[in-house]
Amino acid sequence: MRVCKLNQYQRIVLLIVDEIYVAKRTEYTSGAIQGLRADGSVASTLLCFMVKSLTGKYKDIVAIFPTSKLTATKLHDCNIEVMALLRAVSFNVVAISVDNAATNRKFVVDCLCGGTLKTHVIDPVTGQPLFLFDPVHDIKNVYNNFQSRRVFRKYWLV
Repeated sequence: MRVCKLNQYQRIVLLIVDEIYVAKRTEYTSGAIQGLRADGSVASTLLCFMVKSLTGKYKDIVAIFPTSKLTATKLHDCNIEVMALLRAVSFNVVAISVDNAATNRKFVVDCLCGGTLKTHVIDPVTGQPLFLFDPVHDIKNVYNNFQSRRVFRKYWLV
């Protein structure tokens, strides 16, 4: 229902993937047990997929997968499922953002880029480029690099 209210430009989105650590427990709510993975084990993390419109204020969580040990393969499988869902509701994903966790790096390099890190990959279904980036950690790495070389202090003293 929400997507129907968006114009074609607002449907151009960034897919944000993040893992959230949760208490390892189950709860009985509304007639169902919450906190279990598909295999019946208790989840310790939630793998969340969110979209953010590039041209508007729209943002929403589109999928949550309870996990206990996330692997690059599991992340890739979830990503394929989410991308299919987003295409079905007419979203146009142009970029994927993940943080710098080891599993995410392995997912990007091995699963999306075929072993060699690239700035973008081609979506096998649409043929359009999907840009890959981690803006928060990119800025942090640049800052730490300058900080360790004391470049900022040099410029302030000159």
